[in-house]
Amino acid sequence: MSILINILKTDSEFDALQKEWQQLVEEVKPDSIFLTFEWLHTWWQIYKERFVRPQPAIITVRNIETRELIAILPLFSHLKIHGRKKGLKTLQLMGTEIESSDYLDLICAPDKKVVILKKILGEPRVVDFFLRFDVLLFENIHDDSTLLLEKEELANILNTNVYHYRIKVCPFLPLPQSAEQLMSSLSKNFRSNLKRARNKLERAGFRIELVEHFSQIERAIENLFALHDQRFKAKQAASKFNFERRGTFHQQIARIFLKNNWLQLYQIWDKDKVIGSLYCYKFNGSMMYMQGGFDPAYTQYGLGNQIILKAIEDAIAMGLKKFDFMRGNEPYKYKWTKEKIFLHKLIFPISLKAKLFFAWQDLTLNLKKIVKLMISKIKQ
Repeated sequence: MSILINILKTDSEFDALQKEWQQLVEEVKPDSIFLTFEWLHTWWQIYKERFVRPQPAIITVRNIETRELIAILPLFSHLKIHGRKKGLKTLQLMGTEIESSDYLDLICAPDKKVVILKKILGEPRVVDFFLRFDVLLFENIHDDSTLLLEKEELANILNTNVYHYRIKVCPFLPLPQSAEQLMSSLSKNFRSNLKRARNKLERAGFRIELVEHFSQIERAIENLFALHDQRFKAKQAASKFNFERRGTFHQQIARIFLKNNWLQLYQIWDKDKVIGSLYCYKFNGSMMYMQGGFDPAYTQYGLGNQIILKAIEDAIAMGLKKFDFMRGNEPYKYKWTKEKIFLHKLIFPISLKAKLFFAWQDLTLNLKKIVKLMISKIKQ
């Protein structure tokens, strides 16, 4: 098949791609909701002003005869500041700043990904475009990503080396066919705790409800952020999930996802007070745990596990195949599952200053690992 490859570099070209992008996602059914036009376009519109010299760099692949869109590699460029205000012209996957956009990749039919990516990397205009930057960055890609698979070929094309880091773990629960099978798969102790907590919740008159109307969205997202903040303050920990930084984005994306039937936003009510919230997305066979928040004054009721249980039961009833806890190694996730995949980061330094910078950064990182290992051995 003959193809036509273009690089879209303006907001108007990004806007005009909406219907074709949505149709492609519908056809190829990617695992990640973070590859949808809805997520990435909203991310770009809200967050682009936080970057220095931001510009879309969306690579599109079309059938040259039919002009049908068959693949998208969504990138953007900006001047990324490192350390002591060292600016590096950076080309990276769209969505990999500020928000946790997991499982990013080439958007393409699964059986064509490798072939299409090789064609993209074999296109002189694309290579010339990559070489204009100091660094190419692929972040939040998962174990089976085509970008990860072809990392060495890309490094050879760019005449550089690649720094590969495994950065995050993402536990997930393959869903059984029934809630009974779910409960039987859990440890006896955890199963008993869930049952006791559910009885306690019911006796207290608490109720778990879904946000189902647009009029509820604004306040529900405010509640989510407030409860998340309370939860972290109770642990004397800091969180990047704060309303001033990210609230507008999530209020807007929640409205869009509710319209598309992709939103599962749960709230636990004590009479007229929201005491817990669980913010999930459902997409292509998975329910994805985006964020949660709970009032620490109600710790005795096990609100976190109860609202997760409700979400998992709903996912099973919908016929979904996976409940994805997404990034994070929190111990509570492993009460539900032992399954996990990883997120990776690939850095391709292109210019000399980038090669020197990332070589030093990698050396420093490895030295820190060695020191930590030595300290742990001494303690033993």
